[in-house]
Amino acid sequence: MTWDGGSSDSPGAFRRIGGDCVLQTGNAVNKYRQILFIGDASHGEFAAALSWLQGQGDVVLQETVEAGRAWLESSGSLPSVVVLGVTRRGEHQLESLGEIGRLVPLARAIALVGSWCEGETRSGKPPKGWRRIYWHQFGRWAAGELLAPCHEHGGEWQIHPAHLPRTSTESERAFTWSRWPLPIGSGRVAVNTARRVDYEALAKVCAVAEYETIWCQEGDFDLIGTVNCVLWDRRGLQGPELRELMDWRDRWEDLPVIATIGFPRPQDFQLVEQQVVQAIVGKPFVLPELLFALKHAAGVSSRKDEAA
Repeated sequence: MTWDGGSSDSPGAFRRIGGDCVLQTGNAVNKYRQILFIGDASHGEFAAALSWLQGQGDVVLQETVEAGRAWLESSGSLPSVVVLGVTRRGEHQLESLGEIGRLVPLARAIALVGSWCEGETRSGKPPKGWRRIYWHQFGRWAAGELLAPCHEHGGEWQIHPAHLPRTSTESERAFTWSRWPLPIGSGRVAVNTARRVDYEALAKVCAVAEYETIWCQEGDFDLIGTVNCVLWDRRGLQGPELRELMDWRDRWEDLPVIATIGFPRPQDFQLVEQQVVQAIVGKPFVLPELLFALKHAAGVSSRKDEAA
């Protein structure tokens, strides 16, 4: 394997320990000393997740489940986290995952799935004991799974952790999340949806966090000056939907926009880099995921108003 991580002594570089490819962290003190990543580490959709994991400890890379199991047996290592990168269905021999669970029963196990794996139709049911997280959710969800406190970390809000057994169901996790206080905000949100019923659903979400909302439709440009941010809800951000967004964006100028779309693609997140939208929240989402994004966007808008 060839890596562009810089010199072998620099943080973020890949180095070899006993023949194993290890991503070296730059932190002196780590929450996790060792993390096992199984899968294609060069897959572009996993880059952000690997970068985040790098900050938590030494990341050992193994391309297959069998290679990961063999490494665990030969090294005697007990990583605190095991991440399985899944780019397509049938990529890994899932029957071998049970053996990895027996070798490291206390490790947090996460199946990190790429954009090809949209729901159980393509990716199948998550293996027992493995938490499935889509690649675009990792920054908000995995941090909550692996970090003890919930706080504003590096400028981005992260979801409360669910300290539950590995075999806990999604319903049990949702119940645990429901017991944590939600991020309360303030201000007014313009909600742009294609259907009234979608607006009503999102308005209820905003009301939980004490935001006022208006349904922003064509011709409502005069209302934009009275809101703190815009919630743009569509199926996606490509083709006609992107052209529609860009047409509205010309009128919104610097107003923060949160886009809620189904199964985001890597090209969608280029709009975040281009500052067309403040953030993208993939559907389906949990309540705190959207509310944290709204709180951050409303805060950005308030700081801009104060500066002006």
